[in-house]
Amino acid sequence: MKFFLKFTLVVILAQLWLSWAIAQTPTQTIRGQVVDKDAQMPLIGATVVILNMDTPLGTTTDTDGYFKMEKVPVGRHTIQVAYLGYEEMIMSSILLTSGKELVLNLELVESPLAMEEVVVTAKLEKEQPLNELATVSARSFSVEETARYAASYYDPARMAQNYAGVAVGNGDDIRNEIIIRGNSPRGVLWRMEGIEIPNPNHFANVGNSGGAVSMLSSSILSNSDFYTGAFPAEFGNALSGAFDLNMRNGNNEKPEYAIMLGALGVEAAAEGPFSANSRASYLINYRYSTLGLLQVMGVGFDGDEQVKYQDLSFKVNLPTAKAGTFSLFGIGGKNGSVFEPKADQAEWMFDDDKWGWIEEQQVGTIGLSHRLLLSDRSYLRTVLSASYNQYKDVDYWLDETKDYEKHEDEITKVVDRTARISSTYNHKFDARNTVQAGAIFSLLNFDFTHDEDNGEILSRYFDNTGSSGFFQSFAHWKHRFNDKWLLNTGLHYSQMTLNGKSSIEPRAAVQWQFSKRQSLSAAVGLHSKMEHLATYLFEGTFPDGTVHPAGKQLGLSKAMHAVLGYDHRLGPNLRLKLEAYYQHLYNVPIEVDPTYKGSLINTADIWDVIGAEEISDDGSGRNYGLDLTLEKFFSNQYYFLLTGSLYQSKYTAIDDKEYDTRYNGNYQMVLLGGKEFKMGKQRKNILGINGKFVYSGGNRHTPILLEASREEGRTVRDWSRPYADRTGAYSRFDFGISYRINRAKITHTIMIDIQNITNRNNIYELYYSSSSQQIKEIYQTGLLPIFNYRMEF
Repeated sequence: MKFFLKFTLVVILAQLWLSWAIAQTPTQTIRGQVVDKDAQMPLIGATVVILNMDTPLGTTTDTDGYFKMEKVPVGRHTIQVAYLGYEEMIMSSILLTSGKELVLNLELVESPLAMEEVVVTAKLEKEQPLNELATVSARSFSVEETARYAASYYDPARMAQNYAGVAVGNGDDIRNEIIIRGNSPRGVLWRMEGIEIPNPNHFANVGNSGGAVSMLSSSILSNSDFYTGAFPAEFGNALSGAFDLNMRNGNNEKPEYAIMLGALGVEAAAEGPFSANSRASYLINYRYSTLGLLQVMGVGFDGDEQVKYQDLSFKVNLPTAKAGTFSLFGIGGKNGSVFEPKADQAEWMFDDDKWGWIEEQQVGTIGLSHRLLLSDRSYLRTVLSASYNQYKDVDYWLDETKDYEKHEDEITKVVDRTARISSTYNHKFDARNTVQAGAIFSLLNFDFTHDEDNGEILSRYFDNTGSSGFFQSFAHWKHRFNDKWLLNTGLHYSQMTLNGKSSIEPRAAVQWQFSKRQSLSAAVGLHSKMEHLATYLFEGTFPDGTVHPAGKQLGLSKAMHAVLGYDHRLGPNLRLKLEAYYQHLYNVPIEVDPTYKGSLINTADIWDVIGAEEISDDGSGRNYGLDLTLEKFFSNQYYFLLTGSLYQSKYTAIDDKEYDTRYNGNYQMVLLGGKEFKMGKQRKNILGINGKFVYSGGNRHTPILLEASREEGRTVRDWSRPYADRTGAYSRFDFGISYRINRAKITHTIMIDIQNITNRNNIYELYYSSSSQQIKEIYQTGLLPIFNYRMEF
């Protein structure tokens, strides 16, 4: 590792010297491919024009749909793509840097009107999600946005927390959990290259969808979609939201490299062609980090906890002449945290100070995808994948009577293994009608062991193992009546082989473009999710004698989503969007014991399920609210995004009474924006300043009974009023500044992001302190600065 760091530093210094030594005006190449969005067939003769230059620069696509423009001045450009009989596309303020070619994969939509009726109306790329089968509650995002938004840290999940309906502060803000419209973060689906993957985050709890640090690298991702409800028929096994991530292909004409150093560690990426005679390419990114620098600065993780992680992601793209395109891809990582108590009883203020832990996690997915064009109107895409996720936790204490010898108290290990296959057939009948059908089969395996000190030795109390198949199928029909009316309708089916429980899920959405600038949309559908296998298979007897029976009789958790949307394009780059929604959740696992009124709706992972005595699927809940988005897309060197949400999130427990859910924050507002300034003699360098303000309802908690807590010497909560109190409003300011230097064939970027720049003390939760006999606060993350230096060449 030391050699790797030294070598990286030498490369950076050499590149810096060379880039300053060369004073020529930096230029770069823009190239890519234009295809039909529904059929994925290349469009021959499409025009691609850069509009913002003094003399417009343009070209046309060749017989395979490819285009290339060389020696384009670096900076931001507006690109227009047009083809006879198709709707025009405009990409505004696309960033071109000197260190990396800009490779664009462009998809045009055929107009449903007869050619003589076509009126050219350009659509901004950012106005619609990449998946045209999505009508409401969906948007696309770019890799650049994950870096531009203040305190996003190149993380798609942290970036998505700025969107309407996604809560910030209704959880632990050191983590990137996605809490959508009052739902638990467990309900989010992660999908990569068209197939479901495990949670791609470091330091993630089992069964959760978030973590402390993302494994996703900006060097690997391409433009992707994010959904907050009423998903198209192809999406299953999700209740609240979905990330549909795309990995980009490596450069197939020339090698390119990127190196990034920062407070979170070091990463390096490489890409290029396998040979000059083919379009095959590779792309690989590796990252290693210790958070020691942050710990020295007094921020980050608790106390003397030592934290480290590393991850690797790659994609190999292999197009063939007749057999279609094959892609081998993968993402994986490992992380660990160690807390070592001080071996000095004099420094122990509380009994807990003698305790330590060791946590380890390994997670990864490897996949093979194949896309075959069957005709000029249809294609078949098949993806195979294998995933592995292991979590291990060791808790111990120091025995001061035996020279501070380590005494293991608990050892817990969870292992998930999954194999999946997905196949999707897509056929475009004409400009008005496209159908899609497919099937997914997953084979899931689960192992759980738990050893605990019985007073003499470690004894195994739980040893659970099991498996289940999970089958999904779907069909979708998109019909465009004309250029004003669009219908998306479909059906999704899910079934567990463990117990035969299934779900039939009809879905439908309609959009009416009633003027050039305004549209109305509506969607309704049923959705379901198979919970983590522990929910169905975990059984055993706790050391205190509590029995947890297996929940093999439980079915799929289900939800009905209904959304009504209004979209108004106020200007060329200004958009207003309103969405009202209602969600009814049912068949939700709940705790049978009426004392605690537990529901899976309020859990972020599997540990609360494991701790319950018995569960049934008689629970329900409902979420309803209004989301607002006012967005100025990046143009004229600035942007802003204002999002707001008013909502209610309720659940019904075993006593048939309705309560606030843990995630019922009631309201949230996010205002972010930024401005770029051209710098340097040639005006090719860019200074970026970004800021963000968040204000939300904060965390809910179950009230603490102070007198009862004093009597028992521990935190005692009033479970007759679950989540009735809140910790107070949550607010914070984030700030980011960057400086991008373009030199011949190399780009340097220096970035500083600061979360909670005012160091505000937002309360995370409350607890009873036996030492002071008072209720105390645990606070959210304070001021958190993150520095990064990135070089592309």
